Amino acid sequence: MTVLIFTLGLLWSSSLVAGNFSYDGELGPDHWGEQYPACLGKTQAPINIVLKDVVDASYPPLEFSNLENPHKTNIMNNGHTVMIRNLGPDAPAVSGGPLNDTYNFLQMHFHWGQYDGIGAETRIENQTFSLEMHAVLWKKGYGTSDEAMNHEDGLTVLAYLFQVTDEPNPVFESMVSQLPEVAGVGTNTTFNDNNLLNRLLGQVLPTEQTYFTYKGSLTTPPCSEIVQFINFGKVQSISHDQLQAFRSLRSIDGGNITHNYRPLQPINGRGVYRNVPAEDTFSKPTNKLENSGTSAPSDAGTSEATTAVKGTVTPSWKPEVTTNKPNMEVTPSLKPRDDSYYEHSGQSTWTVSPLAVIAGVVALLTYH
Repeated sequence: MTVLIFTLGLLWSSSLVAGNFSYDGELGPDHWGEQYPACLGKTQAPINIVLKDVVDASYPPLEFSNLENPHKTNIMNNGHTVMIRNLGPDAPAVSGGPLNDTYNFLQMHFHWGQYDGIGAETRIENQTFSLEMHAVLWKKGYGTSDEAMNHEDGLTVLAYLFQVTDEPNPVFESMVSQLPEVAGVGTNTTFNDNNLLNRLLGQVLPTEQTYFTYKGSLTTPPCSEIVQFINFGKVQSISHDQLQAFRSLRSIDGGNITHNYRPLQPINGRGVYRNVPAEDTFSKPTNKLENSGTSAPSDAGTSEATTAVKGTVTPSWKPEVTTNKPNMEVTPSLKPRDDSYYEHSGQSTWTVSPLAVIAGVVALLTYH
């Protein structure tokens, strides 16, 4: 059994996740580039998606395959996160959208924080989220996942955002119930729920056509810049207790995995695109790309059918959290978010009312 666990650990980490890093101290994100040079690259992830800089585009529909079938899955604690693998021959796959081939499911993992209000790696309009789920898929045309990792379009990551609520997300229940079985580093177990994978991946259906996409990297060492990100704009829910179950897992340094999110990375002039389905009328473009004739860049893994919409992007996205109960209110963050772990937003934390200023001046004059 020990040999099996050790072998799985080597297999699951392979070239996708390096082992010698941490989220704090001398092995923390500020030092990743010392051992993994790609972490200092120009197209790193995660990023803060700023809506005024996003370009609307119209991509072919995203299409999922082998998603409706039951899948035998295994989960492992690799000391940095929990990772889910499909054990059967027919892995889920996705095609269309900004992708120029079919991409097969490789693994799924999660990022969370010490407090409920922060933990997802991606920000939208500088807003933080509680947890982020990454489904990693490799390009089928390269034959194997290992070979795909040698190419700049080798991987795509489907990124799902979650915000904390008081009510549990039923999709997570079967997984959370088995997390204690993988509390120790290197431990793994087979899920009892053979429908877990398709339900986790299917949480955005049927609204999977609303997403942001950009060229990025793995968010853990070796930080390879080989990823086409597809960040779904539909925010899911997760309860306080479900989130706490992730923090109870043991980390590679002997403590608990209380946080495992990388700080924001510079965009460095990259194009960030928002898919606007042809039948979708929520955005009324006017004239941003009209004179340039620019379309979504070909090196982003886009198909020839992809065209940028001529128009100025309006901030129409709103972080509405989808729950399984109607009219359920979203609980605000219970702890102050840890902005020191991200790049500074440039905004002051003090807001002074003009009336308060006037009142202060009057009081001062009266005193003198």
